[in-house]
Amino acid sequence: MIKATHLTKQYGANMALYDANFHIAKGEVVGFLGPNGAGKSTTMNMLCGYLEPTWGSVEIAGFDMAENPLEAKKHVGYLPEFPPLYMDMTVEEQLAFACSLRGMTFSKKQERDAYIEMLCSKTQILDTRKRLLRNLSKGYRQRVAVTQLLVGDPEILILDEPTVGLDPRQIREFRELFEDLGRDHTIILSSHILSEISSICKRVLVFYEGLLIADGEPEHLQEMLTGRKAIQVEVAGDRTGVAEVLKGIAGVRTVKPVTQTGETSWEYQVEHSTDRDIREDVYHALTKTAYVLRMMKPEEVSLESIYLRITEEQEGAGKKKQ
Repeated sequence: MIKATHLTKQYGANMALYDANFHIAKGEVVGFLGPNGAGKSTTMNMLCGYLEPTWGSVEIAGFDMAENPLEAKKHVGYLPEFPPLYMDMTVEEQLAFACSLRGMTFSKKQERDAYIEMLCSKTQILDTRKRLLRNLSKGYRQRVAVTQLLVGDPEILILDEPTVGLDPRQIREFRELFEDLGRDHTIILSSHILSEISSICKRVLVFYEGLLIADGEPEHLQEMLTGRKAIQVEVAGDRTGVAEVLKGIAGVRTVKPVTQTGETSWEYQVEHSTDRDIREDVYHALTKTAYVLRMMKPEEVSLESIYLRITEEQEGAGKKKQ
């Protein structure tokens, strides 16, 4: 559905600020994650044809964006961080204008009105159709912008920071809306709200200083980027003895007592190599001793902690080069 090859953007006489290769299949919901200036918006602008890459290519639904931009853009709906809305228009007028920009034709005004009503129903803004945009709250303006995005039913929806400035309730409502839209569309969503990315997106692309540094499922990012996995184990018994048993298991790298859960029991973080599942080994090793295994589960790592670890490592690598 979307194919970016050696996508690069150079600014002035500086070195290329962006370079990436990725493919997004039909029906995927993908999150772009990264700090300000990482390249998320630049990427989106190139994908939708708003910004021309210095090198590389973008292919949308089989159409090259540079060679056949009109056909490629027919498949894309783009919502920039600051939505292009006219405050002196009513919601209905704004959406009718969007229909004309999309080249949609209707035999009768009633047919167009019915189409706009259908879109407004989908995004729950039916009661605002006759109101001026200037009189709507930011949350409702964002809903109008998303509704405008759906005009012409593009297969690909690209949304740049769509929940910036919204309150927690509005953000929750938008999450539900994106989840619903994800059933019928390919979606690319950028956000600084990490919980939003992890709850909606099945795949995350992480950008840092113009580079694509990670690409994968949120739960696998840590393994991909650090080359490590870890499990949490709760064991009753002598802490030093338990640690020695766990360290003796093949593939285990480090064993760290994390939390004391009882008079003689501790929870341990057991870091191990990614080429094996050590849970059965842990079970068999402990059952051969007097120690009691009470709990074992994969380490719970938030997307936020992974993100912070990634950027800290990248910053550290940059300092070493200096």
